[in-house]
Amino acid sequence: MNFKTRNHLVLGLTGGILCGKSTALQAFSRCGAFTLSCDELVREIAARPIVKRQLEALFGTTDKTAIARLVFVSVQARKKLEALLHPLVAREIKKCLHQDRTALRVVEVPLLFEAGWQNAFDWTICVAAPQAALSRRLAARGMTKNDFLRRSRAQCGLQEKASRADICVLNDTTPQALQDKIRQLCRAFTIYQSK
Repeated sequence: MNFKTRNHLVLGLTGGILCGKSTALQAFSRCGAFTLSCDELVREIAARPIVKRQLEALFGTTDKTAIARLVFVSVQARKKLEALLHPLVAREIKKCLHQDRTALRVVEVPLLFEAGWQNAFDWTICVAAPQAALSRRLAARGMTKNDFLRRSRAQCGLQEKASRADICVLNDTTPQALQDKIRQLCRAFTIYQSK
């Protein structure tokens, strides 16, 4: 798997649940980067008639909530879903990157390391948050602790993601503070590209 392109910087953005990946992606977009969300691509792909038929054959349903319940408790079900969706998502990412000419491109991939895509990008960035911040966000989102734990267990741990990423951005205070950190990163990447 390779999303790198000549004369453009392609970043893979990941992080734990409730750590602020989407906020970071929006901040990159505000800085002029071309951005893609794999979650949005998955929603679009899963709505295609051919994929709906495949989901029905695999899980007996096309209902997103029902499938999510299955894959968060069954490794086998999760692997089936990933085997179906990951190649389709990768194809869509390549197509979108090929069509764009922006110097800095950022792809949000929640399961970047789990999918084995860490070498597909020029740089990988992990958005992380301490447990206290996650607990606050959990309450604000209305997500139960059990849901959070079940979803977290379906991914590699936050510490592992942070240690494997090229850059780790700590999102421990406000959305504005995270946006400021992303702006600083964008400036650094602009300098890096100009050399």
